[in-house]
Amino acid sequence: MIFVESRFKGKLSDEFVKRIYAEIKDYKKINLVAAIQFIDQMNDFKERVKDKEFVVKQSLYRAMYPGQILGCDVYAADCDDCDATLAFEQGMFHVLGIPLKYGKAVITADPETENIEIINADVAEKYRKRIMQGIGAVLTAKKVMFIESTKSGQTYGSKMLKEKLRKEGKQVYSVLADEINFERLNEFREIDAFVSTACQRIAIDDMNKVKKPMINAEDLESYIKENKFIT
Repeated sequence: MIFVESRFKGKLSDEFVKRIYAEIKDYKKINLVAAIQFIDQMNDFKERVKDKEFVVKQSLYRAMYPGQILGCDVYAADCDDCDATLAFEQGMFHVLGIPLKYGKAVITADPETENIEIINADVAEKYRKRIMQGIGAVLTAKKVMFIESTKSGQTYGSKMLKEKLRKEGKQVYSVLADEINFERLNEFREIDAFVSTACQRIAIDDMNKVKKPMINAEDLESYIKENKFIT
């Protein structure tokens, strides 16, 4: 499989820039991020708005460009002293991880449709509760299945987590796939919960496609370390 980079060629209209500015005017220091197709529009906005302090960071993980975020890499939004994040993005796929991971307000601006959305604390809290429910399901489960991807870099922590869960007396299984087929996962009726090592957004955006609870391996490991639930 070959991934080809594609950029949106449209320009930011003056009216759209004004509408975005109206949403960020109360913030002093703003972190800028973008999906790869909107990197040019993010940089254009930064050049056109001169009275705000913008921070564009380079991820040290998988993203190639300063400010770029992926569904499994939002580290460009790691800015402790920023008041908010402005994301040039379509939908919530890439940006949802920002309020969940860093707890900051996120304004999304879609250069193609000129739609602007605010991802506030209530939205983030709803997804946070779903994550905690998934963690609870794994920790109380008898049979746990790991969903492992054949894609490079998507095998987060699975060996260590499997060993820990087995020490707790749980039966641990694995399914390996290039693409996640949710209908096939639902055929594993005896499984109590799933742990995904693939793209982190799958266990959030696609949670309702699976009949049993599903959680990201990274979230599960973080919870175990913080609470020392499993030794």
